[in-house]
Amino acid sequence: MKRKFFVFALLFAFLLVLPACDMATGGSLKTLTKPYIATYECVEARLGQQDLLEKYEYINITLLNAKEFEISFKPNGGDKKSFKGEYTVNPETREFQGEIGVMGINFKEKTKIENGEFTLTRNFIHVTLFMKFKMK
Repeated sequence: MKRKFFVFALLFAFLLVLPACDMATGGSLKTLTKPYIATYECVEARLGQQDLLEKYEYINITLLNAKEFEISFKPNGGDKKSFKGEYTVNPETREFQGEIGVMGINFKEKTKIENGEFTLTRNFIHVTLFMKFKMK
């Protein structure tokens, strides 16, 4: 009788814990070793005082693997466009450095992901481009 109760209690505990284990995200090797590999959605974008998100359905940065990322965006009423680049990360400081070539011009940026968010800021002559991204 005690053995049946123990097996039943163990099975019940397992059924309670099982829904908390999501192997697609929480238990994957990627999540445990490189949790920053994900898609980041632009939640704020300004060029000077102009709100850029009014002109786009979405702007995303996806870290595809440990070295490659993709910037994808879709203007309102337009076609999706994407560009790929490479990045490195310092696992201790969580500082990322990305490089991408667009129309023959190379861009390099550094940022730090904190709490699933990061910002990019770049000055163009006298106008500042500010973009804030959040993990989807």
